[in-house]
Amino acid sequence: MSIKKLLFISVAISTTLLLNACSSSEYQLTSAGRQVQFVDTKPSANCQLLGKAEGRRGTFFSGLKTHSELIRDAASDLMNKAAAMGGNVIYDAQDASMKYISDVAPTDAVMVGDVYRCN
Repeated sequence: MSIKKLLFISVAISTTLLLNACSSSEYQLTSAGRQVQFVDTKPSANCQLLGKAEGRRGTFFSGLKTHSELIRDAASDLMNKAAAMGGNVIYDAQDASMKYISDVAPTDAVMVGDVYRCN
């Protein structure tokens, strides 16, 4: 194998690993995001509705992740955004993404929900 081919392969592998590392770190829960809870029942009247939030996980740098893995990342993004809004509860969370345009082209994973601040 020529030196040019070896150099090209090593650069391609390094770039792929770097992009995967960078892309997945933004979907880690922050300390505030870890305090946010998903609930199935509408929060009580003493909770304040702060608004809707959207968590998103793009597919461009995600590698070969399944939709379930992508939606988990979108949920983490949603929890971090809810915490940044001052919320600690997400109600009525839904997978708002189109799972596939076709069998070959997965779309971004999107999760939306109502953000509340409950004491």
